[in-house]
Amino acid sequence: MRARHRAQVHWSDPDMLGHLNHARYLTMFEDARMAMLASSPAGYAGAPGGRGFIAARVAVDYLSAVTYRPGLLLDIDTWVAKIGTSSWTLLAEMRDGDTLSARCECVLVGYDYDAGRSRPLEPDEREFLARYDEA
Repeated sequence: MRARHRAQVHWSDPDMLGHLNHARYLTMFEDARMAMLASSPAGYAGAPGGRGFIAARVAVDYLSAVTYRPGLLLDIDTWVAKIGTSSWTLLAEMRDGDTLSARCECVLVGYDYDAGRSRPLEPDEREFLARYDEA
């Protein structure tokens, strides 16, 4: 299963050529990722009890320029590619209509904020991530 997120492109998002600024892609992918993970058992990063996660790696392939136009909504689909002992890999695709604009790979690590170190994923987290596993 994939999580679908719709991202609004704002007037301030494009560069001087009218293309979506490269840094905004990262923010939109992050928003989509956080929307998907909002209902995870670990909750958001830094949640009480020290159970959270951190991003260890983010890579974006820019495939097609997104040109600003009023009311533009981009679709971002996110899914799990791999579940490890303490980490998982999310893949995401951004589309402007039928055009694939960008792909993102993000490795997240279970993190104990109280102890200040990585931690293994717990069974309920694995169960949650497995819902989105297309590997």
